[in-house]
Amino acid sequence: MTPETLAANANLALYSSMLVYTLAMLAFSWHLAARTGATTQASQATGTLEAPEQASAPAREQALAAVAGPGASHTQLEEPAHDRSPARTGAPAGPPVPAGPDPTHSRASRQRGNVALMLTYLATLLLIGSVLLRGIAVMRPPWGNMFEFATAAAAAVGAVYCALAKRHQWQWLGLFIVAPILLVLGLSVTVLYTEAGELMPALKSYWLGIHVSIAFLAVAFFTIGFALGALSLVQQHRAGKPSTRVRFLDTLPDAPALERGAYSINMVGFILWTFTLIAGAIWAKEAWGAYWQWDPKEVWTFIIWTVYAAYMHGRATAGVNHRKTTYIAVGGYAAVIINFTLVNLMATFAGMHNYSGM
Repeated sequence: MTPETLAANANLALYSSMLVYTLAMLAFSWHLAARTGATTQASQATGTLEAPEQASAPAREQALAAVAGPGASHTQLEEPAHDRSPARTGAPAGPPVPAGPDPTHSRASRQRGNVALMLTYLATLLLIGSVLLRGIAVMRPPWGNMFEFATAAAAAVGAVYCALAKRHQWQWLGLFIVAPILLVLGLSVTVLYTEAGELMPALKSYWLGIHVSIAFLAVAFFTIGFALGALSLVQQHRAGKPSTRVRFLDTLPDAPALERGAYSINMVGFILWTFTLIAGAIWAKEAWGAYWQWDPKEVWTFIIWTVYAAYMHGRATAGVNHRKTTYIAVGGYAAVIINFTLVNLMATFAGMHNYSGM
């Protein structure tokens, strides 16, 4: 096939992935609705819907365990902590509890989550295929301008989420990952689109495939860590506040579990970003004759590293409030967004990394 045909097929695969991601987003919403409905019925069965804080904790746990069914997982990030039954947690048996809701509600939730995950797998494969076709069409790594950066980064986020979701039962997290991916792809095709072309001379190096691909993986982990961290902050804000009705957030893991997950994911992203910073300095030495030029892109890459280093140090320090360190991680992700958007697109930040193609 000619390069033009390959580029057209790459665009077709991109649009197809956006369509399937949209279906996945709707399916993840459907999944969360099913989880919420099942928890609502559990609360009604124990009389906790009107006064959830005053109800017996063992009673709520038994009812929610009935909803979860015998195949439910009990790991920290797979289900909320309050979904564990008293038999597993060692809590007292408590008063007799009415039979839980129809177990088909829990099965329906899991089935919908699995459907959404399968759609995400398909959409991610289509997006990776689009990136690869674009690369074959131009015979180079497909990240030479902002459009290619955005689509490749979105593919990395989708791939990392798919790799982690099935193992950790993160179907409940899918909506908060797929929606940003769709937003980035929408901006890519409407605002950032650039025709396939040759690389700028400074980018013609084997370091392009190493430095930038590792940066994409780091951003993917930072994105998932941000989603978990933001949800943990929301759960902390809601903790202890009486509620008159069950919301979908009540079906998610509690704040400490989400915060621990965010820390683990951000740690992987931080390690990858450290390699990105070092590889970039080595490449700069080859391309420009110096390891450091105070280029805006270099400066913001170091700012991101510094903020996440502060987060890692604070999180590992005894006595430091984890909520405060989570805010530091959120600030680090804001720096990632600035580095990807404003630094690449605004003339104020013009430097030697002017590769956006805009």
